[in-house]
Amino acid sequence: MDIRQCICEAAADIRRRYAEPLTVPDIAARAYLSPSYFSSVFRVLTGYTVGDYLNRYRLYRAAADLLDGGKPIVEIAYTHGFSSQQAFTRSFSQRYGIAPAQFRLSRPALDPFPPNTLWKEQVMELTDCFRDVKYMHKEGFYVAGVEVDINYNVEGGTDPIGSAWKIWNGENLTKVIPDQTQPGVAYGITHSETAVNTGKYIVCAEVRTLDNLPVGLVGRRFSACDYAVFDTTLAIIWTGFWRAFYTKWLPESGYAQPDASLHATYCTFNKYPAIEVYDGDNQNHPDEQSVMHIYAPIVKK
Repeated sequence: MDIRQCICEAAADIRRRYAEPLTVPDIAARAYLSPSYFSSVFRVLTGYTVGDYLNRYRLYRAAADLLDGGKPIVEIAYTHGFSSQQAFTRSFSQRYGIAPAQFRLSRPALDPFPPNTLWKEQVMELTDCFRDVKYMHKEGFYVAGVEVDINYNVEGGTDPIGSAWKIWNGENLTKVIPDQTQPGVAYGITHSETAVNTGKYIVCAEVRTLDNLPVGLVGRRFSACDYAVFDTTLAIIWTGFWRAFYTKWLPESGYAQPDASLHATYCTFNKYPAIEVYDGDNQNHPDEQSVMHIYAPIVKK
């Protein structure tokens, strides 16, 4: 499965059916992906959540209609998938900074959506993290640490990740948590991602048991899995690692991801999350150049 082509086709499907009452599970099912996996990869490859992409396209088509003729605004609202004129006006004003009636009168230039450069190949130098990939099997494991809720739909929705790391370092939890299997090693794990782009992030240590979990910390268990291991840095993560992973490395690797297939129950709990691994001094609120390891869950195609 070429995941990039799959997401491109799903985006085209959204544009064809944008006026319908679309849901993420519906779009994901047509792409033969689980809703949570589809939402996550769509966000990585396009830079938009599914809901934001759909809403922006609806507004763009509505804006083009405002400039193109004299249809009543209420008709434009319903034609382009909005539940009411009030909902349309509110969303339109937030997007374009001007009410629909004023937009029609002022006739500003209208940038297309999606932008013409959205699917332009983003060249990323194949650094050592893609040339020297290691493979390993990891049995099911327990972790204990600080967990926060994250939300990719709102500005600042991932800020709690930084707050979790501050608690981890400020309370020196790497020295406090008992029964660690790898003392001095910290994990950052995003898990339980949903079709509506919310999830949880836990800064944690791997432990042998949760029986001695300190008060105030959260314990989790993750299932056994095979992983591809990449040595990288936060700077590379922030500048396109995951896009390169999905568009370049994964299609050519002979592997897929274990949560990619369609589940009839649309289960949103990800048993096989990617793991950020920080060891030694690099776990103490790492900077952009700190070396880290990414464990990406994989299965043979």
